[in-house]
Amino acid sequence: MKKIALFAALFFLSSGVLFAQKAVNEQDVKVNFVKDFQRQAKDASDIQWWQIDDNTFKVTFRDEEKSRQAMVFSNKGMEVHYIVENSDYYPKSIVDYVKSNFSDYDIKELWVRKARNKMTYQVRVSKTSGILWWKKESDPKILSFETDGKFIDE
Repeated sequence: MKKIALFAALFFLSSGVLFAQKAVNEQDVKVNFVKDFQRQAKDASDIQWWQIDDNTFKVTFRDEEKSRQAMVFSNKGMEVHYIVENSDYYPKSIVDYVKSNFSDYDIKELWVRKARNKMTYQVRVSKTSGILWWKKESDPKILSFETDGKFIDE
């Protein structure tokens, strides 16, 4: 039992390091970011703020239609992420590209990113190891694609 608790603790600690985000309370977020979010997402629920670095905050939430979204606020501006929750709706060209060029990786999440009036797809991929319920992600990457599925960069 102690081993299971130790593995679980290590997993949760390592997952925080992997993605370098820290959950924060709304009062710890810059006031102008909170006001901007509240103005744009009046009917949001399941709101969680994350601090990415000193000047960058991410808020994840569900919109009025219960779809998952995220907004990232920084001194450079704001971007919106529309998260595609069902992998059946992932663009085939992107899935095929990942299988061909990152064969040791699994797609963990895909979203449509809107920033500066430009839409792109972003995909979080990582290697997965472990057994049964204890799985560990390693070497996470964010891949960017044009809306037509053309690879942009890593």
